[in-house]
This record gives sequence, C-alpha cells and structure tokens, in this order.
Amino acid sequence: MSNTRFLFKYLKNEVLSIIVCIILAIRTVFCVTFIPYFIGDSVDIISSYLNISDTNLINWNLLYRNILIICLLITTLVIFQLIFDILLGFFVERITVKIRVDTFEKINKVSIKYIDEQSKGDLISKIINDVDNINTGLISGFRQFFSGIVQIIATISIMFYLNWILALVVIVLTPFSFLLSYVIAKKSAKYYKKCNEYIGEGSGIFLEYINNIETVKSFNYGPKSFEKYLKTNENLYIVGQKAQFVSSLVNPASRLINNSIYAFVGTLGALLCVFTSSNGGSFLNTTMSIGMITTFLQYSIQYAKPFDGITSCLSEIQNAFSSLTRIKKVFLTGNDIDEGIIEIDSKIEDISFNNLSFGYVEGQKVIKNFTLNVPYGKKIAIVGPTGCGKTTLINLLLRFYDPNSGTIKLNEINNFDIKKKDIRSHFGMVLQDTWIFNGTVFENIAYGKKDATLEEVKEACVKANCLDFIERLGKGFNTRIADDSGLSAGQKQLICIARVMLLMPDIMILDEATSNIDTRTEMKITEAFKKLTEGKTSFIIAHRLSTIVSSDLILVLKDGEIIEMGTHKDLINKKGFYYELYNAQFSS
Repeated sequence: MSNTRFLFKYLKNEVLSIIVCIILAIRTVFCVTFIPYFIGDSVDIISSYLNISDTNLINWNLLYRNILIICLLITTLVIFQLIFDILLGFFVERITVKIRVDTFEKINKVSIKYIDEQSKGDLISKIINDVDNINTGLISGFRQFFSGIVQIIATISIMFYLNWILALVVIVLTPFSFLLSYVIAKKSAKYYKKCNEYIGEGSGIFLEYINNIETVKSFNYGPKSFEKYLKTNENLYIVGQKAQFVSSLVNPASRLINNSIYAFVGTLGALLCVFTSSNGGSFLNTTMSIGMITTFLQYSIQYAKPFDGITSCLSEIQNAFSSLTRIKKVFLTGNDIDEGIIEIDSKIEDISFNNLSFGYVEGQKVIKNFTLNVPYGKKIAIVGPTGCGKTTLINLLLRFYDPNSGTIKLNEINNFDIKKKDIRSHFGMVLQDTWIFNGTVFENIAYGKKDATLEEVKEACVKANCLDFIERLGKGFNTRIADDSGLSAGQKQLICIARVMLLMPDIMILDEATSNIDTRTEMKITEAFKKLTEGKTSFIIAHRLSTIVSSDLILVLKDGEIIEMGTHKDLINKKGFYYELYNAQFSS
C-alpha cells in the first residue's frame, strides 16, 4: 500500500470539506489573478497621458473604478483566505485525530509478540511525534495544493490571453525551479527518515530511564545512561543537520531561478513594448504596453508562487511522508490472530497440556514436550530456576503466545477454537510487576468490572487487607493515584490483588504475587488467597517455596521440561532438585 492510498482512506471522509476548500481556493485565486490586471490597466491609463500637461484629460473615473475594484478584490481575498485557512485547519485536525485514534486501536489489536519486539519509546514516538508531523505536512501541503493548482491554471490562461510570447517564456522556464526542488527534496527524504528513527530510539532510552530511575540511580548508571542518550542525540543532530542543509537549498535555488525569470520577463517585455510601438502597436499578433509589462511581472511571480510555496514547505512534507511511512508499517502488521468461535459459559473444569513445545526465538525451545492434566479445583505450583519456562507456560495458557506444537485444551476443547476474549475472562492474574493507572483508587480496583459498587470494592479490599491504608488516604477511594504517586510497592500490589478479588474468576494465576509485600502482610494475603482459591483451579509461580507447601501439586521445571512433580512432602522425601532448592532457601 502506497502512502497516497493509505492517506486517501482518511481523505475520502472529508470530501465535502475538500470541495468547499477547492471552491474557496478558486474564489481566492480569482481575486489574486485579477488584481494585477487592474493594476496594469491603471498604469496604462496614467502612462497614456504622461506627455499631456492637462491632467483633466486623464480618465479619472476609469482610474477610480479600477482602484475600487482592486480594494474590493483585496477585501474579498482576505475574507475567503481566512475561511479557507479555518476550514482547512478543522478538517486536517479531524484527519490527524482519526489517524492517532486508529493507530492506538491498531496497536491494541496486534499481537503481544509484536509489542514485545518493538521499542516502547518508538511506539510512543509514532503515535505522538509522527502524527504531529503528518498534521503539519497536511496543512502545509494542502494549503499549497488547493490554491496552487487553481492559481497555475488561472495565471496561464490570462497570460496567454494577454501575450502568448511572454506566457510561453514563463511556462517553459518556471518548471526548472520545481525540477531542481524535486531532485534536492528526494535526496533529503532519506535523512528525514533516519531522523524519525533516531527520535524513536531517543524516546525509548528516555522512557527506559524514567521508568527505572531508582535502579539507574542505585547503580550509579546515570552518566552512562546520559552518554547513551547523548550518542543518539548526536546522531540525530548529524542527520538532522544534513536534512536541514539539503532541504534549505531548495528555497534559495528555486527563488534564484524564479527571480532570473522575473528579470528576463521584464527585459523581454520592454523589448516587445518597443517593437510593438515601432510596428504600429503589434508584433507577431501580440501587443505590449507598460501596464501589461507590470501585469506580466506580477503574473510571473504568481505563476512561480505555488512552486515556491511547495519548495518552502517541502521539508515539512518530506518529514510528514517519512512519518506516514512509519505509521503505515504499524497498520501493515497483522492483527492478533483469533481463530476461536466457541464461547465457554460454564466454569473451566479441566485443563490439559498435550506435548506442548514453544520458543520465542526459532531453534531455541523454552518449553519442550510439556504434558499435564489439571483437574478443577487443584492448586498447582510451578517452580524452577530463572528462564525455565514458568511464566512462558502462563503466556501460552492465556494465548498471549501460541505454541509451536502441541495443544492446550479447556473442558476438552482446543483453546484455538475458543475466543481469546472468552478464555481470558475466566482467568484472574496477580503479577509481580504492579500496574496502577492515573485515576482514583476506586477506578483502579474496579478496572475489570465496570458495574462494580462501592460495597463490592470495599469487600474486595477487606479480603486483600488493603482497606485500612486506603481509608487513611486523603480522600479514601476517591483519592487519585498513579504509578508514581508515592504509594509503596506493597500498597500497589495490594490494590492489584483487590482488583482480581473483585472479579472472583474461575482460575487464579499468581506470578510472584506476594514478592513486594512484607512477611506479616504476606501471611494475611496468603490467608485471603486460600479463601479466593478455595474450590478453584489456581496456578502459583513462586521463588519463595514456603508459600507453596500446601499446593496440591508442585511442578519442578528445568530447561522447559518437568523434571519432578508431586506434593511438597513427596518432593522433600525424594531429595532431588526441589529438595536442594528448598533447603538452599532456608540454609541461606
């Protein structure tokens, strides 16, 4: 899909606005085109009486009429131009808002794999900086396009009407400035593309720094982080300098050619004026007067003005097309595939993994031939060294990723046949990394249940043991919080736990859910989890083995395979890998 086709699907919704803009542009150009004509006519009226001492012989009425017409044309021009600019700004703003919304929606539809592979800063840069570049380019481009095309046609027509020789000279010579501009602009386009890439890279570095400021400070990595950002900024400076230098050549080069044409037209017009005077007022079936020379000089400027306008904003247009290309790549990315058509209305009572294999990178398996049947209501703990595939297994279960081979069945139904949305509605997750968005405490807890009442939220908070500290906040449940609002890691984790407790899902997934909570609070939360998971299937990923001793089944993973499984007591008695892990924690 070309950039033009991509943009056209947004332009077609603004057909009425575009038509009105074209009409306004025609009216504006009509005024612009006829002002020089009446100026030239006025010059001829005065010049024809230069050798007459009696000024009463001058046709003052005709001169006053021309002046009045010129004033009316200028006034009308200003009004139409104002309306044109306002309408253009409105419909371009609607287009850019639609592009920004569609980009956000598209990012929400792509697979998690695509998001994981992209720089978060670059994605932010696309939805903010690149869309802003498109807005600027559209306004600059359309302003020149609407008025420019009409102005070129109108100016050519009236120039041929007045004097075909000078008209031909202007038409033949003026496009040279446009061709020169095109060559220069094409060269600058690659620099602007690189600029946008460096902007995205710099945004990613800055976002990474801000999100992990405590870690950066604690490791004294600030200077190195600054050097990394500085290097990207220097690359941006070098490429940006080249882009600006090349694009800055366009306007002066085109103006040099246009001014040369202006001088040539003036000289040739004067010669034609002499020839027509010496040949009885005609030369090659053309006439020329001092007023017509004045008019033609104005028309040569007007004819070149659209080309000058395009070249003057060419850097903005090139930047916009570069940004459009980056955004278009997001839309060309395939959506997250969901083959499922089945909805599960009842509880998920049986989960089975059958010869499951998966790797994030081709040839590197994280999960290998994993087979397990999980009856309803069982508490399954998953332990093992870092990178053994614990979290990956959960990602596959929720279909954030799909296995390379093997199947996962829910109630004897292949999860490929079930709608992803429906699968995830049966699960509740509490992760090690907390997520608090900018909103009230109530909104954060009721995030997954839009119709939740205050009583339901309070009940969930009681179970999560976070009601006390919430009520101590300034406005209780109406207190606005954010990820950086000063809440401790433990408090944010408690809010996330309350968020899941409010939903009361069929199946619970706890991924290091109590890692950021002190021991005393952990005991209370563990008790709350017992109530929450009672009679339900639950998966617990834990490094602290003391939290999973009561699990119905403990899976010990290593290199993506189950090397041991059983209850805590069984595994201790085996004195295998789990026994060593358990004793290592308590001996340390």
